[in-house]
Amino acid sequence: MKVKMTIYEETIAAFKTFSTCSQHITRLGKTMNKTEDPQLKILLGSVIRSLQKMFFSPRDRAIPFQLYESTAAEVKAVTAYCEALVVPKRQEWEVLAERNGWGPIA
Repeated sequence: MKVKMTIYEETIAAFKTFSTCSQHITRLGKTMNKTEDPQLKILLGSVIRSLQKMFFSPRDRAIPFQLYESTAAEVKAVTAYCEALVVPKRQEWEVLAERNGWGPIA
């Protein structure tokens, strides 16, 4: 049985793949549209904007690279945010519920 990855694990997996700039933008855009986490949407949007500004020449856009090893502040922010939520294996709905004041009944 295949275990479904959380949106945070999917984001980290997308960062670890070697892809061209346009492939990264497309993949991160799909993730951004799929998530309901507003903080993740903001962080992914900043990475996408950064990628759009970074690569002007067609030659640079064609070279595959990995975002995970990037030193860009936007990428580091997304990586840190997602990794903090992957370790305890928290689902997106749990993060959103706690952020909105919901929690387990004591």
